[in-house]
Amino acid sequence: MSNTHNDNIQFVRNIIDVINSGDTTNVSDFIGPTYYNHESQMDPVRSKMRGPEEFSDTVANLRKAFSDLHYELVDSVSSNKKIVAIVSVVGKHTGSFFGFIPPSGNKISYQAVHMFTIGDDGKISEHKAIRDDLALMYQLGVVKATVSQYENFLKEWKGTRQ
Repeated sequence: MSNTHNDNIQFVRNIIDVINSGDTTNVSDFIGPTYYNHESQMDPVRSKMRGPEEFSDTVANLRKAFSDLHYELVDSVSSNKKIVAIVSVVGKHTGSFFGFIPPSGNKISYQAVHMFTIGDDGKISEHKAIRDDLALMYQLGVVKATVSQYENFLKEWKGTRQ
């Protein structure tokens, strides 16, 4: 089964809509049963999840961690079996982040590149992401500047100066 560019971009829009709304009712319409999320592999429980169950769990965890979570599609490109999307993400860290990072109350703002593969069934079968995790951890307060003279520079550079 071959998807058009418009079909593929609609998949990305569906994903963003689900993340923004938290409504995972119809994820099996675009997430295949063997869906594999490379981003879940660090967690021993989540690494075993596949398909719509894994995607729904990711959405639930993100929405628990960040109130006012909002993803916005910045740019995208696709072929028959691949989609690359740049998204902008904002929110406020008011809940535990995947059970590892307690709420900080800090606002977050970052961009990420998400890469999706379309399976033979015409649904998304694989996901990988490239994020600036260091900037995110800095915004969450997990990582601190070790030399105070750089703290303002880093905040200014990443747009997190308050």
